Amino acid sequence: MTAGGPSDGTRQARPKGRDAHRAKDSAATRNDILRAAARRFAERGFAHVTLQDIAEDAGVTPALVNRYFVSKRALFELVAQAHVDEAQPLTDVGEFASDLMAYWQDVDRRTPALALVRSIDLDGGKLLKHELERRVRGHWRQFLAGDPEATAKIRLLESLTLGLGLFGIGALLGEEEGLSSETLTAMERRLALMIEACLSD
Repeated sequence: MTAGGPSDGTRQARPKGRDAHRAKDSAATRNDILRAAARRFAERGFAHVTLQDIAEDAGVTPALVNRYFVSKRALFELVAQAHVDEAQPLTDVGEFASDLMAYWQDVDRRTPALALVRSIDLDGGKLLKHELERRVRGHWRQFLAGDPEATAKIRLLESLTLGLGLFGIGALLGEEEGLSSETLTAMERRLALMIEACLSD
């Protein structure tokens, strides 16, 4: 007989409802911590965020953050690798420009990019380079396979992708609030023209 167990050697079934509720709470808590960490890292970068900051935002203790994610670095890497949209073949430049504009205007989707840029000094920028390859360079490299000017085009497209969000939309400096819908529409139209120019011979 084990301590606290039944005397006949059989195991009592746990109530399914309670376990399901606990699992749901556990998943919700994990998501709350991830969301809080993403926002903090996007605002201040890795070096200037503490587990205490993240815990306070998520409404938990720093010990619980460590229990779920082991370390601040492990949590940062999860944030940095989140929200990778499935790459679709480029069929329409206008649609691509529209999707890119939507990405940078969505506070939750853009948090990994901002977190990486604000943490560029972490490991000499290795994680940022890895994510750029995975999210931007790799897709364009496949699309431009065989193009003798692929490297130049990819660098320009990468500059457009990051520059649009960080400075055009104003995500890096928190300036996106001042953009009217007319300005955003004009930016999207001109962005499509610039991408088209990059891709053309």
